[in-house]
Amino acid sequence: MKNSEMREMIYQSTSTRETLYHGTYKGYEFYIMNLGTFPTAYVNVRENYLLNKKDYDEINIDVHGGLTYSEKYLCVDDDVVNGWFIGWDYAHCDDYIGLEMVTPEEFRTDGKKWTTEEIYEDVKNVIEQCINYKRR
Repeated sequence: MKNSEMREMIYQSTSTRETLYHGTYKGYEFYIMNLGTFPTAYVNVRENYLLNKKDYDEINIDVHGGLTYSEKYLCVDDDVVNGWFIGWDYAHCDDYIGLEMVTPEEFRTDGKKWTTEEIYEDVKNVIEQCINYKRR
């Protein structure tokens, strides 16, 4: 599978769903998504028997904010993709959230705005951890 073109993360004050980058790295399919107010990333671990069908709370992977998703499907744009996906988001206390656009200035946190390129580096790191995953 050829990687799609990497698109820029554009923060918004409303929810949406847009694929920023989809491809494979070392045999693992991944998606980087823009949910409008913040980005997320997902890796398909279906072929890894140590991770397949495990709840994200049972998986010891070091990633920004920790894993927040594990499910047998992923909603991508207007489609549903089957597999076993683990995922994480960039909507934590030090992260920029698009809702700040409509928040009074004195209450804004001005957190980090993540780029698609930075998230891709996290995706590659998570996939490396998946490849080297051991029972714990």
